[in-house]
Amino acid sequence: MWWTAQPAQAQARAAESAACPAIRQPEKLALQYELTFDQRRIDFVKVHQLTSIDIPAEQWPLANALTLSSDSPNYQNAMRCLLHEKAETKKFDKWYPEWHDVSEATEQQGVVAVRYESWNLVNNSAGQFEVGPWTIDSEPGKDWKVALHSPDVLRGISRRTVEIDPGGLEINEAAGASSANETRRVWNPPDPDTEISIARPKQLTPSSDRESLIAYLGITSWWIFGSALIALSAWRRKRNGDDDKAASSHPDKAATRTLADTALQWAGLSAALALTLVLLLQIYSLTSRWSALIGISSGLALVLLAQPWLPLVENSDDSEKEPTTRHTVLASAFATAAIGLLVIVSPQLFGLSSKLMPTASFPPLATAGLALLEASMLWLWFTAMTAWAWRFAREGKLGGSGGSPAENGRNEPGRHLRRVTVTAVALFVIAALVVLCHALSCNSRWQRANWLGEAHALFGNDYMDILGRQLATFPSFGPRWAYTHTSVLTVIALVALLHLSPWAGSGVKSLGPTSVDLLLVAAVFAVVTLSMSKFAGSAASLYGLWLPLNMLALYVLVKAGRRWSMLGRVDRKAKRCLAANAAKGESCVAAELSTEKMHERLMGDARRCRELLHRLHLVDRGHVESAQRRTLENELSELHHWRPAGCDRDCLPDPVSVVDVALCWGPYPRWWRNALDAARWAAVFGILPSAVTVWYENANDLEHWALTLDQPMSIPDMLWRFLTQEISFAGAGLVLGALWRVLPGEHGPVRALSLFVAWLVPIGVVVAINHGIDRRAVVVALLNIILMLMVLTLTSMWMDTDTFSRERPYWTKRLRLLASIYQVHGLSGQIAFLVMQAAAAVTIWRQIATG
Repeated sequence: MWWTAQPAQAQARAAESAACPAIRQPEKLALQYELTFDQRRIDFVKVHQLTSIDIPAEQWPLANALTLSSDSPNYQNAMRCLLHEKAETKKFDKWYPEWHDVSEATEQQGVVAVRYESWNLVNNSAGQFEVGPWTIDSEPGKDWKVALHSPDVLRGISRRTVEIDPGGLEINEAAGASSANETRRVWNPPDPDTEISIARPKQLTPSSDRESLIAYLGITSWWIFGSALIALSAWRRKRNGDDDKAASSHPDKAATRTLADTALQWAGLSAALALTLVLLLQIYSLTSRWSALIGISSGLALVLLAQPWLPLVENSDDSEKEPTTRHTVLASAFATAAIGLLVIVSPQLFGLSSKLMPTASFPPLATAGLALLEASMLWLWFTAMTAWAWRFAREGKLGGSGGSPAENGRNEPGRHLRRVTVTAVALFVIAALVVLCHALSCNSRWQRANWLGEAHALFGNDYMDILGRQLATFPSFGPRWAYTHTSVLTVIALVALLHLSPWAGSGVKSLGPTSVDLLLVAAVFAVVTLSMSKFAGSAASLYGLWLPLNMLALYVLVKAGRRWSMLGRVDRKAKRCLAANAAKGESCVAAELSTEKMHERLMGDARRCRELLHRLHLVDRGHVESAQRRTLENELSELHHWRPAGCDRDCLPDPVSVVDVALCWGPYPRWWRNALDAARWAAVFGILPSAVTVWYENANDLEHWALTLDQPMSIPDMLWRFLTQEISFAGAGLVLGALWRVLPGEHGPVRALSLFVAWLVPIGVVVAINHGIDRRAVVVALLNIILMLMVLTLTSMWMDTDTFSRERPYWTKRLRLLASIYQVHGLSGQIAFLVMQAAAAVTIWRQIATG
């Protein structure tokens, strides 16, 4: 990029030295300016301009140069004279260059017709946006100042027209307009310049400093509450394990206490980091040097506390690899931190000032030093996140059976070291790519500003100096940017604590999670809800309330489900039959079906019931003799009298069949296995919605993609957004599977709908409390929730097929098995329900797209 920028700088100096000759007879020129605003987007307003000039070739010496190639210095000098003859010095970080759409010139009968189109995207940033000869000044809390800057060569032209279409925006001031209506303002000579004042759109109105601080504190409170929730869950899990006097000799209890201690440690670190970053980097606005020091030191501390050198399996007898792995990790972490600290402590070695800004001595070396500082900080934070995620997965036994240390050769000498080394190298490559994305965004803005070869004069700096100054801004926002990505660790920690429940629990058989387990499921539900529905502005101050609101909504849903769900009704009827024999807190249905023998009996009865119903259907159609109907009905009546062992009467309410009981029970005997199955299917079905959501938010058209590339961390954020969407879908599936037996509804799609209703609660509360929230932001949140409902509906239907998975060899396609299972309720009804969801999503999408 440095070498390619040198010819552009040479062209810029040549263009600056060239004068702009005057037009001899300006009354023979025809000049027209058009400016159009389009506010159909939530996060920006598109501004498009068209400049049309008809110049007699004999009246201006540079007219013929306009027909040359756009790379020609003569062409660039001529266009500069027509658009902005003298460029005032700008600040690179406050200047937003335009995107060029069409630039062409044709000559007919001695008249050169110039047509130049360009556009820009005005968002909530403060600064000056360029659109051809126009500039839009955006300041917090003030109206937009739109100004037309006519160069000297175009002043005094009599055939001149200026038109502005506000696109529905309110024009507060438009002095000198010769005509006006609701959609357009027109200016005619003789005024060469035009200035208007446009009210800032509501969705882009920045809050005051106090409101923005409250909003930031509201977001920080979410992190604090999330840390408190992890600490509460871990403390209760640890306390339950300590109640057992024999816990010290029980490996599952010991594993629970170990994971609880790790979760408590992370909760304290996460809360401390949140407070540190908001107090020191947001409120007090420390210098880049101190910000970089905090970023490097906190990343190093997180890596060391995560202890990624620990063996893959606990209680490993392999003593050879752990010291070697520890030394390798420590050497890598300290070496990386030393590189960053060297730039911070001795910036003069890299040609940097005490504020980590490039000096005029040697900008390439300064840029390299700042790139090293950014890469080292990113590597430490990425390594810390990976290490803590692995630590939770290791101690929570996620992804493994937790068996023998030598199982499958996972802990053979040297393998753990190779795994750690490969991971470290991969994270270094990722950190380098993030730095490259930061540099490319700066290069993109420079190239747009330098299309006429005047960037050097515009900013008063060369390319390498500007690039270094942009890289120097990373320490001010980098630690906060990296910390926001640790939200995934909250989900992993909660799932790890939940995963140990089937082994470390009290052994009481229940239909679903209770006590600490239900707390963990509700916490996962709350975290997933926040990641799916994001609000900005003043609504962000309510983020701290989302965790308790979502958890309360789920608790109410589970309470209603335990009373009105199908298995809940069956269980109450069974308890009345076995009042004296049922254990305290134990579900009769769960106790009955947890044994393999009784579960096989239920599935056999369910298959027999479906066969009988199918034969009855054939009788009704006339395909089988009607004399068999009474026999079939008697067999169905016998199957309906399902009862647990020791019960002298049936426990099924009249509308409930054994097929319903089997579907409500799920494919696995433990609710945790049902949760894993649902999470797996939800992640698979969520791939397409995740990709579509990321595409719509960042690249659904040319303008949006251009704005995405203009942001320093846009590409990494896109990839991270896709990953968090997948985690959200998997987390939602986990909640659905864990509560499968206690959610209201007789079949899977209705259970998914009940979760959808619970998800609407926080959105309704936010809208009710904050009346000023943008309507389109609410619609986008609703769209995300409907996509979640579609994923959960498909997941629930697939879980129903997994319930009868042993019949899969008899069906060529899963859809046919699904039709066989839903013959009672009707597969067509489930498909119609799914189509309605898709239609609602498309309708909302079109509403967003059309504004």
